[in-house]
Amino acid sequence: MLKLMSKIWSIYIVGAVILLAPGCRRSADLPSDISEVMAVVPEKVDYTLHVKPILSDRCFACHGPDQNKRQAGLRLDEEESALAKNEESGLRAIVPGNTYKSELVSRILSTDPEKVMPTPESHLELTTEEKAILIRWIEQGAGYKPHWSFVKVTEPVVPEVKDKGWVQNEIDRFVLSGLEKAGLKPAPEAEKHTLLRRVYLDLTGLAPTPGEVDAFVNDKSPEAYEKVVDKLLASSHYGEHRAVPWLDLARYADTHGYQDDGPRTMWPYRDWVIRSFNQNMPFDRFVTWQLAGDLLPNPSPDMMLATAFNRNHQQSQEGGIVPEEYRNEYVSDRVNTFGAVFLGLTTECARCHDHKYDPVSQKDYFSLYAFFNNNNENGQIPYNGEASPTIVLPTPDAEKRLRELTQVKLSAQKKRSEIKKTSRPDFEKWLRTLPQQKDSLVSFSEGLAGYYKFDDTTPRKLVNSAVLKDTARVEGDDSLSVAAIKEGKSGKSRYIFGENAIRFPKPVGWYERHEPFTVSVWLKLHDEGTVGSLIHKSNGVFNGYRGWNIFREADGTFRFTLSNVWPENSIELISKEKVPLGEWVHLAVSYDGLSRARGAKMYLNGRPMPVIVMNDHLTQSLLHGKKHSNWGFSDMLIGRLADQYTKDFEVDELRIYSRSLNALEVKGLFTGKNEMEVALADKRDDQALEWLHQYFLENYDEGYRAALKAFRAAVEEETNILDDQLDVMVMKERKYPRKTYLLKRGVYDAPDYEVSADTPGQFFKIPAEYPKNRLGLARWLLHPDHPLFVRVTVNRFWQEIFGRGLVKTTEDFGNQGELPTHPELLDWLSARFRSSGWNVKELHKLMVMSATYRQSSVVSPEAGKADPDNRLYSRSQAVRVSAEQVRDNALVSGGLLVRAIGGPGVYPYQPDGIWEALATRNAVKYVRSTGDSLYRRSMYTYWKRSAPPPMMLNFDAAERHFCSVKRQKTSTPLQALVTLNDPQFVEASRVLAQRAMEDEKLGGNTDAILGYFFKSLAGRDPAPAELKILSELYSNEEAEFRSKPLKAKQLLSVGESPCNPKLEPGRLAAYTVVAGTVMNFDEVLIKR
Repeated sequence: MLKLMSKIWSIYIVGAVILLAPGCRRSADLPSDISEVMAVVPEKVDYTLHVKPILSDRCFACHGPDQNKRQAGLRLDEEESALAKNEESGLRAIVPGNTYKSELVSRILSTDPEKVMPTPESHLELTTEEKAILIRWIEQGAGYKPHWSFVKVTEPVVPEVKDKGWVQNEIDRFVLSGLEKAGLKPAPEAEKHTLLRRVYLDLTGLAPTPGEVDAFVNDKSPEAYEKVVDKLLASSHYGEHRAVPWLDLARYADTHGYQDDGPRTMWPYRDWVIRSFNQNMPFDRFVTWQLAGDLLPNPSPDMMLATAFNRNHQQSQEGGIVPEEYRNEYVSDRVNTFGAVFLGLTTECARCHDHKYDPVSQKDYFSLYAFFNNNNENGQIPYNGEASPTIVLPTPDAEKRLRELTQVKLSAQKKRSEIKKTSRPDFEKWLRTLPQQKDSLVSFSEGLAGYYKFDDTTPRKLVNSAVLKDTARVEGDDSLSVAAIKEGKSGKSRYIFGENAIRFPKPVGWYERHEPFTVSVWLKLHDEGTVGSLIHKSNGVFNGYRGWNIFREADGTFRFTLSNVWPENSIELISKEKVPLGEWVHLAVSYDGLSRARGAKMYLNGRPMPVIVMNDHLTQSLLHGKKHSNWGFSDMLIGRLADQYTKDFEVDELRIYSRSLNALEVKGLFTGKNEMEVALADKRDDQALEWLHQYFLENYDEGYRAALKAFRAAVEEETNILDDQLDVMVMKERKYPRKTYLLKRGVYDAPDYEVSADTPGQFFKIPAEYPKNRLGLARWLLHPDHPLFVRVTVNRFWQEIFGRGLVKTTEDFGNQGELPTHPELLDWLSARFRSSGWNVKELHKLMVMSATYRQSSVVSPEAGKADPDNRLYSRSQAVRVSAEQVRDNALVSGGLLVRAIGGPGVYPYQPDGIWEALATRNAVKYVRSTGDSLYRRSMYTYWKRSAPPPMMLNFDAAERHFCSVKRQKTSTPLQALVTLNDPQFVEASRVLAQRAMEDEKLGGNTDAILGYFFKSLAGRDPAPAELKILSELYSNEEAEFRSKPLKAKQLLSVGESPCNPKLEPGRLAAYTVVAGTVMNFDEVLIKR
């Protein structure tokens, strides 16, 4: 008996030890509320489905990727950190299988405000069920999984299904598999007229006509639907419709944004997008061209134009801004857009600190930033002309002539080179005979357009010794002007002290791109603070510094620029040496009129200065007043550029020549000797002889002079042609890469440390062999191992067709985003899209041919209960049509829509005064279009960022200040007010009514006319009850208008399109009201 009792006691003790062992927490040890919900917690907890959403939303902010906000050194987003022992406390946040030793469990169950997690200060709380899920997960081993979208795409096996007869393609197998598991059946196929309207709207954005509806309904062939799909995919309207969501992504607009919001020429990019979709350009090429078309070998105009994608962001024209601050904003916008469009991540969250939820650090952000930081641009853009870099898009005739002129230049250049090689004997002969005819040398006065000695005693006026009538004027206070007269290098000089300047009248200093010139001046720089423009003929930043400029940099070097729009469309030289302070120095610059940097020179004290060529791409005019300028002409100035004054320097002996002096002539201006004669007498200086040879060619060799003249004439004609062509902003890399720094808090003037171009490595590192530029970045996206790009792209196309993405958070594939409803389907489509050669039309056809797409949107009781949000695709999704479709289909119904493709933006009806209320310097008044331009598709409506088309905004169009991945869907009274009262809709209703009354087939029959309205707008015949309502409305309205003819006349006068005077006004007005009523019908505004 004792032995038996001892054995029982031993078993009891062992059992108690087992039960009370760490990790074997009994339900009785849990708070009662936790114990109660354990019954509803999934029996097998999945990290991705159940745990990670809780950790991401409640824990990652303090225990996630952001190292600056991370508490206790703990990362719950990484398994290694979560399971590791804390160095200070010795505790582990998670001990797999052991809830007693898991500090996480202790903290989430604690009632102590000092210990409980999440902390009270975070204002985050875990629900009872969420606590239970975390506890059960740890009990089951706390298994981690990598985030689903960061895992390489592999093609899954297509599932088997029971109802094989329903399946049209592989999409249906994935969808039906989910439905069968849920015990649901798919909805029946939509009625033919509903399906036709749906596919028309999804593939072209335009509803079918009544004739197209009848033809499809009456076509009983098995191929009827596929024939329609193929026709729509081949339609030019397909590309238009596909372009609209892409333009939202690309933040396309016709103005720059910010306060001034001036116009830009960007519509050629929009037209390129349309063409690309219509031509079914492989999507990998479509993306590569936009990210890096300029970096491809021998880029075509279309490749360059595509890079306008990166320039669609807002840009500032405002005076007083810090250009570098805004340039950094532009680069950040490119990074944010890249992250949203191609990665499906909220990368902008990592600009100021490490991302709190996703594996994108602040260093990652600025490493991406480095890819986009080398565009040759300025932060403040001009009012006159497009912001460089640009591409010129000539008309066909202009392009033909420009090609001819290029050949002329090449021929002239070749001839000059040949003559130079063969002219040595003639040059030697000239050298031998020259001593006997020294007076044949060109004199210092030849081509002298301005000579200012500054010896004048009058404070204000400065005589031009070369052309006496061209008197320069000193700006500033009289007393200051007197004080500015100093002892100079020769006689008197003028002192520029920062509040005065010297203005030289036209034509002094006015030179076009093909015209050579030289500027020679003596300078005395007094202070290191003498920074800015010394002498220039340009209009400053508001015109892109168009003209020429001699500028002293902060480091003491000199810059000489000749610009159309700086920095890209310019010649820019920077001296390698500094100019000494406190002594008189002779500075000269020259330009030969041949539009290349090798023809621009800088001289200091009679010798050529070694220079760095920053830019060598001057292709357009140096003068103002031609291309869309709303700024006046500027004279040549010393000491001031626009409202910026340069201080503490003296000038003396200023000469301006309308020819390019050679080095010996410039040296002579420094020494006061005729250095040509010195060189001729010596003949031992090889460099001097080379200069003499060039001098001989340009002044005495008739063949060379003729070739030079032909070259300059070609440049002049080229300039005149190019000045009238379209310019579009594009991308082009700087010659010398710009350094990139991690910016503390993302602030432009707070650099921390230098970073190089690189990609976030947590999900896929850029291969080492790829170039670290935008082209390498594009190739990285397209690599088979890249997990995000193809999924994000396919999901967005799915959203466009089905109304919602397989991942609902189209904009966020990171830890805070929703999980895909059908992950295997998303991966299968992604793998298929890639293997198809990135064939967009094939992908769209696959989607719309599926039985899933063809389902009715009617909700069965079973589906309504088991699948209320339609996450299983148990039916089609009814969604409101887009803002563009609301207006476009109103125009289609009455035959008003002008179906031309492309071209500049147009100005349809909109309320008066909207632009005027917001205008500053630019586009101060909205001038409504006339004729066909009133009736173009809505995607061609001129898009002013500060005042987008109000009708479009009312129907949730993106404002396009920034990249928009998904439009919101709202329902407001304003929308009904628009479709009932906007002139465009009233006119469309009237024209539809007029068209029906004129249709002989309808014979003036009221029911037939009302049925025509319904089919034109809703794509089907009205039901008897609907027809009765419309008939009663018509009768009431006709009686009203017959008794009030003035009211009818007023209604029929809306819109520019002509009203048929032969039609009885009362009837037409009544039909107009009925047509407008149908236009507001639910089935017209909703795609079912």
